[in-house]
Amino acid sequence: MIVADASPLIYLARIGRLALLERLYRAVVVPHIVWGEVARVSTSHPEASALEQASHAWLGFRDLSRGEERASAALERHARLAAGERAAIVLAEHLRVPLATDDALAVRVARSRGLETRWTTAIVAEAFHRGILDRGEARDAVEDLVHSGLWISPAVLVRILAALADA
Repeated sequence: MIVADASPLIYLARIGRLALLERLYRAVVVPHIVWGEVARVSTSHPEASALEQASHAWLGFRDLSRGEERASAALERHARLAAGERAAIVLAEHLRVPLATDDALAVRVARSRGLETRWTTAIVAEAFHRGILDRGEARDAVEDLVHSGLWISPAVLVRILAALADA
């Protein structure tokens, strides 16, 4: 199981690889506030259909409990995270599962709280290492992520592509 923030859902859907989440983690849980962000961004984009299908099949949604809401509010006082990132961190913490996000601050906060995190590119790499994607598919997926608008620093992109080439 994994908790997902908006960006991994959106970008994996844009490149036609949303199903990687289900194949890797079986259960994918999204706070309702994050799903609202995803739905707003995707309604006029080609990925809307894939996201809608996933929402009826394997993507689960959850509201935060009152205690989780308080924890999210407390996070707001300590870090300038958006509501979706705060909710995703708190939910992953409560469920004791990794968090998928591409927000650098959310990654730092989650890791400081003892959570495992996954960047979208790490999800692609994991799919490669587990044999779900072959080397060419993984390389294409990373390149497609960049072309679809996911910002990856040039140095990190070179390291990712080199790791895929050497694996």
